[in-house]
Amino acid sequence: MTVKKTNLRFIVFLTLLSLLVISPTLAYADDDDAEDIVESLGWVAVGAGIAANVPFIAMNKIRRYAIKTGSSTMQVAKQIRTVYKLILNFHIMLNSIGYFTGMSHGLMLSRHLDSISLSLAIVMSVMMVSGLLLKYMSSRNSKIFGRLLHGQFGLVILLAALVVLHIVVGDD
Repeated sequence: MTVKKTNLRFIVFLTLLSLLVISPTLAYADDDDAEDIVESLGWVAVGAGIAANVPFIAMNKIRRYAIKTGSSTMQVAKQIRTVYKLILNFHIMLNSIGYFTGMSHGLMLSRHLDSISLSLAIVMSVMMVSGLLLKYMSSRNSKIFGRLLHGQFGLVILLAALVVLHIVVGDD
């Protein structure tokens, strides 16, 4: 019963958070003077994504290398394990900030929607949902699915390429 209550609270929290994000963006959506705000939101989203993912990926690569190489580096792997939860929470928090900031940026520029921006929003949403599956679902199948989807190297490369394309096209 507590799992259902926790999931319901989480869904209500995300809904309220979404409404709080959408309301101000719709107010600025038609304001021509808000271009600096919109551009800043985009850069905050990019910065949050980089700051959230680079340390997390580096930590995972170092840990895997330490485990693979054997006995002399096992101490490094044990030390990384002690800070893993902290880095994971930092990763989740900053990616959530980047996601909602990026979506606010997109909503403010919805009248200039193009295929790159739409693709970027879809890939960001897929990555966010797969991350939520990893964090909050407990069944074995949903964990495997979430890990497979969230850890796809091709999807990460696609996301990075779409961000670069969006920045290049957006400056025109």
